[in-house]
Amino acid sequence: MCGIIGYVGSQKAAPILIDGLYRLEYRGYDSSGIAVIDNKNHGICLVKEKGKINNLVKKIKRNDCQGTVGIGHTRWATHGEPSSINAHPHLDEDKRFAVVHNGIFENFQEIRSELVKEGYKFLSQTDTECVIHLISKYYRGDLKEAVKKSVERLKGSFVILVVSTEEPDKMVAFKRSNPLVIGLGKGSNYVASDVSALLPYTKRVIYVEDNHIAVVSREKVQVYSVRGQRPVKVPVSRVQWDIEQAQKGGYPHFMLKEIYEQPQVIADTVHERVDNSKGKVVFDTINRALDRRMKAINKVFVVSCGTAYHAGLVAKYMIEEYAKIPVEVNVSSEFRYSDPILSRDDLVVLITQSGETADTLAALHEAKKKGAMTLTVCNVVGSTIAREADVVIYTHAGPEIGVASTKAYLSQLTTLCLLAIYLGHIRKKISRKNERKLIRSLNKLSRHVGTIIKDNKIFYDCAKKLYKSKNFIYLGRGFNYATALEGALKLKEISYIHAHGYAAGEMKHGPIALVDKNLPVVCIIPDSKTYEKMLSNIQEVKARKGIVVAVATYGNKEVKRYADHVFYIPKSYELMSPILAIIPLQFLAYWVGVLNGCDVDQPRNLAKSVTVE
Repeated sequence: MCGIIGYVGSQKAAPILIDGLYRLEYRGYDSSGIAVIDNKNHGICLVKEKGKINNLVKKIKRNDCQGTVGIGHTRWATHGEPSSINAHPHLDEDKRFAVVHNGIFENFQEIRSELVKEGYKFLSQTDTECVIHLISKYYRGDLKEAVKKSVERLKGSFVILVVSTEEPDKMVAFKRSNPLVIGLGKGSNYVASDVSALLPYTKRVIYVEDNHIAVVSREKVQVYSVRGQRPVKVPVSRVQWDIEQAQKGGYPHFMLKEIYEQPQVIADTVHERVDNSKGKVVFDTINRALDRRMKAINKVFVVSCGTAYHAGLVAKYMIEEYAKIPVEVNVSSEFRYSDPILSRDDLVVLITQSGETADTLAALHEAKKKGAMTLTVCNVVGSTIAREADVVIYTHAGPEIGVASTKAYLSQLTTLCLLAIYLGHIRKKISRKNERKLIRSLNKLSRHVGTIIKDNKIFYDCAKKLYKSKNFIYLGRGFNYATALEGALKLKEISYIHAHGYAAGEMKHGPIALVDKNLPVVCIIPDSKTYEKMLSNIQEVKARKGIVVAVATYGNKEVKRYADHVFYIPKSYELMSPILAIIPLQFLAYWVGVLNGCDVDQPRNLAKSVTVE
């Protein structure tokens, strides 16, 4: 949630901050603002506004923010409604300090009450004002020490970035659980909640560790443990993404661009992990010791949220069928409070696109506390979960800017498919002949996805007939039960139309009461062991005059007899069919959203990375 950007250098800060906020807007877009140190007038130039960043830009044009040090913020509201007053940055009463904040202060009411008794005045409904008043209270000529004393009082997961007229040539940042990255330039340095904001300026970055304070000036960056007085040595990483990858590249929306990038994403994911000469899957992040431990695991727990949870449901079918290990799938927010029964013989697989999802990080800590082996499937190199898990498998999807996940989901599914085959191999549950067949099929996946994408007009034509519908039902079985859930989620996120995914066998236990001539029912029916059962479900829908949209395997003419619309996908192994079957549903959601005039890249009330509970 929330996007943070900071700059200290020799150029005007405001344009750099605005550029960074545009790149971070997918993290929250309820309001935005900047604060720039104005050395000429010995003050802080503060501009903030409700709504999208374009509203802020119009307001900035009427203000004279000329300084070279500043901070910016784009907000996803937690405490207090979206408004100009609640927008960040926030200042202290004397207007000496400015702060931006991502996360939640869990004890802010207690701190606020204490500060009110001491005479401090609060202007907003946010929890953020607590920290700026604490910094003002504790400041004795050293901004780092004031920040240190302040964060020691605060509970929760959060990042703050502070500037001050008292020390106008620096920024001070603190991180606890939420993402924070420092970009290293020449004669300038940057701070952001995501590397995408830094790519136009630098690829050399420092990923800040939890409970570390960074003091950032024009010429240097010093990082301290909150408990220490001397700077700690921190590694400098190089970002592999290009700026072009984080731009639209001529597409009307990031979501459409990212759907079209999926063949390359799958090709990259498979190429990284498959040794074609030996006909097997390899992971360079799993050494012999980890390999031996994974051979001995008794149970797998998959833990994730949202779209990643749907990937986890598919992983259950993949791992149980090909590695013969029992798998339990959990929503991260439930897992962290369920007191799970774990041991050293269990593997906990944590799936997260950002590597910073608060509930999934909490689940990781719970698993490690109980001695289980932890493995994360993650897209962001250097993210918190990637650093803390025993094993990390990167999905290499590149930056995903659209809030509704598309290519990251496909890369997760592909990576989990590879993991299932790998586990089956090391546990000797897959024959070498079958393993080689699976590898050959994996190598064809990218081409198959490219074939589906060429059918874009078919998806648009279907959406044009259905986009005014008020409700949708999605049905799937087995490997594609999760595809029904993910397809429904995409439609809800993008178009705000009510949609619900079901295991198709459950339709007769209630949902069938909703079927009438106005209800589209999307049925995922590729060739599989449950094909005949799915066909019966389609017939039951048609008997009640429902509108059937089917996702079927190329060459299947039988489905055409019953379905009003058919999207075809290439034939593949059943464990790979969810990778192919979701693509028509991504397109359907996209076009329904566009035809309804929705902002498909930035749906209302949502943010890309959920870093608060």
